[in-house]
Amino acid sequence: MTAARYTIIDLGSNSFHMLTVTKQDNGFNIVSKHKQKVRLAAGLNGQHQLDLSTMEKGWSCLQHFRTLLDEIQPICLLITATAALRIAENSQQFLDKAEAILQHPINLISGIQEAKTIFKGVSFTENTEKELLVMDIGGASTELILGQKNHVHVANSLNIGCVTWLDHYFADDLLNEYNFNNAVNAAKQVISTVKAQYSNHQWELTLGASGTIQAVNEVNHAQKLADSLSYDLLQKIKQQCITCQSIEALNIVGLEDSRKPVFASGLAILIALFESFDINSMQRSKGALREGLISMMFSGQTQFD
Repeated sequence: MTAARYTIIDLGSNSFHMLTVTKQDNGFNIVSKHKQKVRLAAGLNGQHQLDLSTMEKGWSCLQHFRTLLDEIQPICLLITATAALRIAENSQQFLDKAEAILQHPINLISGIQEAKTIFKGVSFTENTEKELLVMDIGGASTELILGQKNHVHVANSLNIGCVTWLDHYFADDLLNEYNFNNAVNAAKQVISTVKAQYSNHQWELTLGASGTIQAVNEVNHAQKLADSLSYDLLQKIKQQCITCQSIEALNIVGLEDSRKPVFASGLAILIALFESFDINSMQRSKGALREGLISMMFSGQTQFD
């Protein structure tokens, strides 16, 4: 008898993800996972309208996901949309067709709901009693969550993302000190609006839960630049980016081709977070939004508050 399958679909601002799992003890087994770089956030114009070509790219991806769903036959399906579709003034146009394709409702979640679900994912996958500061850099938003076990003390979602920062601060394709400084300083300015909320807490561990942090770890693993994900490591990698001079020419040992377009912008945001919160080192989290959604389904929750 085949174990019951649970599927989540995450319509992120950078990538669309589909993850199918089965329950195992206190965790889960991955049955299949699929990812496509749609870069919804890059399709937003100055009036916060998603352009048609980007929407069509997203719908095409979801047609593929629908075919996979017919094969997988999950007993539970949970679909979320995040920052780019929160921002888009014409998001309903995209969501109406997306729901028709997937034949299932899509939860357009708020920034705070996203942040809290990310922390659920961390709590689900990390076996720790420590007070945590969790950071997740997405395509169009960055979530900052402080909490312990299942309790969230502070949660914020900021309008900073590796896709939007690419468009704003690296639009000329150049990797230089000027562009990096502008990107870092702009991110720090946004972070400063919520920074005081975290000052009354003493966290013991900082965890990063995003593609940027994974990419930095992969570069470090390939090059053995540092013992941990530290501020010095970020500066070394930034200098490697600047040596390449442009995003088109970006060639760093350990960096996957798929990450190259948004790597510098994500790195700038990560540097801003380290500087804003005086972080010495960070570990990569095993869980984030998708794992949070899985934990919700396992506990019978398929609706957001």
